[in-house]
Amino acid sequence: MRSSRWSMLREFLRDPFSTGTVCSSSPSLCRMIASNESLQHADVVVELGAGTGCISKHLLQTVKQEATFISIEKNPHLYKTLIAQYSHSYFVLGSAENLPDILCEKSIPKADVIISSLPWASFSSDLQDQITQAIRASLKPNGIFITYAYVCGAILPSFATFRRQLTQSFCNVDTSQIVWNNFPPAFLYQCRQPVPVFTETTTAKPSTRSKYTC
Repeated sequence: MRSSRWSMLREFLRDPFSTGTVCSSSPSLCRMIASNESLQHADVVVELGAGTGCISKHLLQTVKQEATFISIEKNPHLYKTLIAQYSHSYFVLGSAENLPDILCEKSIPKADVIISSLPWASFSSDLQDQITQAIRASLKPNGIFITYAYVCGAILPSFATFRRQLTQSFCNVDTSQIVWNNFPPAFLYQCRQPVPVFTETTTAKPSTRSKYTC
């Protein structure tokens, strides 16, 4: 546990905008994420931003044995820590915006559940848009996207941009109660019915709901 905490702090000091937090998610937050009933029935579960693997551990304990689990981590130092603790088959060194290509390489068309620990408030609006498009393109129509945000980040302009990205990208966006037993305190976004990514038009931004009614 101490090793995981130090790994996250070290990577935060190296690159705070990419890491987003000084410590791993608490067991309370991990359990809330893993308690979503969709995970128990999912055939394909994808995690974005594995970090030290604390959420990955809970997900692997929840998903059914025959399910496909893939976790993507961009940081090469954290990736090395992950594959030293878990099976190599679970983790991929890559970026979330490349998710459709990663799934294609593994012959996986769509995911049932996508869970993200990415530091959304640290991203530019363009990067937020790229990643949400990648998630929409990789999620089944009846799939669910779960991510979390820190309460303290709500004051940032990028937080409002992220919230708008979610409401434009999914027909249903629900929020959970605040997990106070986490540093910083956090809450979940649970998003359903992804809006399809339209590529046939250049007059409207792909993140909008043009030509689509929920």
